[in-house]
Formats: sequence, structure tokens, C-alpha cells
Amino acid sequence: MKKNNLKLLKNKDFILLFLGGFVSRIGNGIHNIALIWFVLDLTKSGSATGFILLLSTLPTVIVGPFSGLIADKLNRKNLIVYMDIIRGVVVIWLAYVVYIGTANLFHISIATILIALATSFFNPAVTASFPNIVQDELLQKANSLNHFSMNFTQIIGAAIGGLLIAQFGIAAVFLINGVSYLISAFSELFLKIPDVKIEEENIDKPTFLNEIKFGFSYLWSKKEIVALFTVAIVLNFLLTGLMVLGIPYIFKEILTVNSKLFGYAQSILPAGAVLGSLILSQIPEFKEYSKVLFYSLNIQSLSIIFLGVLILPFLLIRLEVMSIYYLLIVLLFIAGVFNAIINVPITVLLQRMIPDNLRGRINGLLSTMSMGLVPVSLAITGLLIDLVPVYSLFMVGGGLSLALSLFIIRIPAISKLNHTNQKESHINSSQEVADLMN
Repeated sequence: MKKNNLKLLKNKDFILLFLGGFVSRIGNGIHNIALIWFVLDLTKSGSATGFILLLSTLPTVIVGPFSGLIADKLNRKNLIVYMDIIRGVVVIWLAYVVYIGTANLFHISIATILIALATSFFNPAVTASFPNIVQDELLQKANSLNHFSMNFTQIIGAAIGGLLIAQFGIAAVFLINGVSYLISAFSELFLKIPDVKIEEENIDKPTFLNEIKFGFSYLWSKKEIVALFTVAIVLNFLLTGLMVLGIPYIFKEILTVNSKLFGYAQSILPAGAVLGSLILSQIPEFKEYSKVLFYSLNIQSLSIIFLGVLILPFLLIRLEVMSIYYLLIVLLFIAGVFNAIINVPITVLLQRMIPDNLRGRINGLLSTMSMGLVPVSLAITGLLIDLVPVYSLFMVGGGLSLALSLFIIRIPAISKLNHTNQKESHINSSQEVADLMN
């Protein structure tokens, strides 16, 4: 284990990608807190906040297949650098309009869409590059550390964001995020990512559309992946709106905590994910992903149900606000731990199963599939928050998630989601690509 740690630390390209992402994600965590706080403060509306959050996910759904294909065709390093530069410039512009006092929902919407578009091209390029710069036996460790970075920076960003909002205001928070993207882009200039090998791909008419269709054909041939992401689509629809919009609404509008406590609360879910990621980085790989998925989803679903229970009216009357606050934090922490235990092994499995020359577009297609109903979830959750008690949304959403997790174990394709080594995965994937071309 220590030998593998040293190997990863000596991998210059991984370290550059990790550090660049670490810096930009801190800024992004700060930005997200400021964005939600600003929109809620400006509109006092769950539906308006849901609309902005919808705009942050909709571009991924629309351009996912195309951005993934571009990640397979263009230099991935350049794509990563340019997208960080674009995000940095856009966020700095947003900071400026907030500073001069002219910012409104239109400005926020435009900035959110542009950032989301750039992210839609950035993410497939990064995910597809991991197996190119990291040895197979280090993939789980590398992905665990990457997941750690994504969540630990949210903790720092959320905690610092609440303090910065109180001390300096929203414009300063947005400015920090913009600068962090530019710092990240600078560090990524020194990356060395091998060019994608495309000689295995032989499409009669290699048009843009035909190459996307080829990706769909390959994806459809992998029943385990299709089954997994069918489950992911349903879970994202049930839970994303609750976690992204419902949780901030509870702390700001129901418990009415100040910006500091709001920031701390927003950092707890990723704090749990950090612990889960660290655990995964130090233990051998799971041999049976299906059982891990089943038990982790059960625990996560129960945590969400109890989140709703804690904000029932009779408990809000009888318990002190801070008592409820701390109990909610414990449940969010537990949910975060098991969210990491769900996501990291699945990421490793997908990276091994998908050939390099298809990895970008398949990741783009999977993003579209898994995120397809997220905008709808955010929009519906935003409307429902204004119409029905929030506790009922968490109890119903968690209950449906629990029912789905109990059903998952009965799906044959899901039960096959077990550990396979790189050699087996590469051989199987290459043979399947060849079969599709014949």
C-alpha cells in the first residue's frame, strides 16, 4: 500500500491534474454557496433557485454526447486548459456585475449556462485521461483521491464561503472562484496526456453523427452499464433536487441560520464523502460491487428519510434549533460517506471497461443519461418547496429511493458489476468494438 502511495506521488501528471482541480474546486465550492445564498436572498423563492440550478445542469444533458466525442478527437490537455480559462473569465465577469450593483437573474443565468457548457467539455476530458496517466493498479487510489479532492474542497469552499459572504460580500466570493480557475489552467499547461489512439475505430462514414451512434451502439452492448445508469437516472430524479435545493432551503428558510452556519452545513455532505474516499484509498478493491451498491444505497436512503423526520412541525416546536441543526449534520455526514462508497468503485469499473478511443464519448453519453432528469428534478423540487411541506418531500423521496435500492439486488445485470482486472476488461472491450464494426 505504501509503495503504491509513493508511485502515485511520483506521477507528475497526476499531481498536476490533482492540484489544478483542487484549487479550482475550492473556488467552485465558495462560488456555489454564494450563488445559492445570493439567489435566495434576491428572490426568497425556492422555484427561482431551482431554475438557476436547473441551468447549471441542463447544458450537460444537451451537449454531453457531443462534448464526449470532442474529448476523443481533440487534444485532451488543450481542452482541459481552455475550459478552465473560459470558466475563469466568465466568473470574473459575474463578480464585476455584482460589484457594481447591476447583477440580476439574467446575469446569473447567462453566467451559469456558460460555466455549465465549459464544464460539460472539461469533465469528459479529465475522466477519459485518468487511465492514460495512471497505472491500472493505482486507478482506485487515484480516483479515490480525486473524489476526496472534489468533496474536501466543497468543505473548505462551503465553510470559507459562509465566512467570506459575511466579511466581504458576494462579489469577492465570485472573484476568488474566477481566479482559482485561471490558476488551475496555468498548472494544467504542464500536463502530458498521450494522444488518443483511434486506429481501432473503423466507421464506414466517420461523420460526427455516425461516431456518436457508434458510441451508443457500444454502450447498448454493455448491459451492466445500461442497467446501472437506468438506476442512476431514477435516483438522480428522486434525490438531486432534494440534496441540491432542499438542503439549503432547510437551513436558510426553516432553521433560519446565519451565513456561517449555512456554509458549515453545506460542507457536511462532502465531509462524509471525504471520509468515504479516504477509506477507499487505503483498502483493497471491492470484489463485489453489486453488494456494495445495495447496502450503501439502503443506508443513504434511510438517512434522507430521517432528514425529513427531523423537520416535522411537532419536532421543530419541541426541539431547539441547534439540536436539530446538529442532528441534520450527522445524517448528512452519513449520507456523504456512503455516497463516496457508491461512486468511486463504479468510476474505476467504467474506466476499465471502456476503450480509450471511446472513453470520452461514452462518458459524455453516460453524463447525459445520468443527468437527464436532473433539471426536471430541480424544477419540480423548486416548485414543490413553495407548495408543500419540505419534510414530506424528504420522506417520500427517501422512501422511494429505499424501495428502489431493495429492487436493485434483483436485477441480473447489476449483480454482475464485480471487480475485473484491466487485462480482462481491455480484451473484452476491444473484442466488443471489433464485433460492432463487423
